[in-house]
Amino acid sequence: MFIKHQRRPLLRLAMISGAIGLFLAGYYWGHWYKLRTAPPPNIEGVMVRPAQQLPTFELHDAVGRPFTEKDLPKRWTLLAFANLGQARGHLAIMRMIDIYNRLADQEELHKEIQLVLAAEEQAPELAREFSRLSPALQVLSGKAHEIDQLRTAVGDAPSPQGAAVEDEGTPIFLIDPKGRLLALFTGTEQPAAIAQDLSTLAARPDLLSPDQQ
Repeated sequence: MFIKHQRRPLLRLAMISGAIGLFLAGYYWGHWYKLRTAPPPNIEGVMVRPAQQLPTFELHDAVGRPFTEKDLPKRWTLLAFANLGQARGHLAIMRMIDIYNRLADQEELHKEIQLVLAAEEQAPELAREFSRLSPALQVLSGKAHEIDQLRTAVGDAPSPQGAAVEDEGTPIFLIDPKGRLLALFTGTEQPAAIAQDLSTLAARPDLLSPDQQ
């Protein structure tokens, strides 16, 4: 008799635990389903749907280390194309650093962001000097065909010779943690708006699904 009475509380405990487990599973499934069926977020920038996988490439950082498409996954990347020998390059870096700093209060997201400035030619000393401005910054250079291929993949067109940098800022392209082009920002959005967009997109894990449309 003692054994039977002892089993009843254990049986009830097992049933309660099972019910809680089913509830949690249903809750999380429902939450994920809601995200998967939710419309794309409303952002200041332009969403790229479906997200575009980037081609293979090999560029080099300020000290000559290779940087390839394999360095993109698992991080959010803000990518811009500009030469540090021009004011446009300086402004592009400061704009990306401004965006990055505005997300400092979001610790997990902040540490997953990298800033990339790429161009055909970058003066090594100048590239190293600018790279010290932020631990998240990568100043890259590469051969003309590598840069052109990457620019074509994200839909960027080189600025006309002699174009005034004051007319419009350098476009910034957002690469998701799957290494895909997810959004783009023209030169008109303010850093605060881009930071908010990045935060909004990072809060939608469904957008990183392989079948995201």
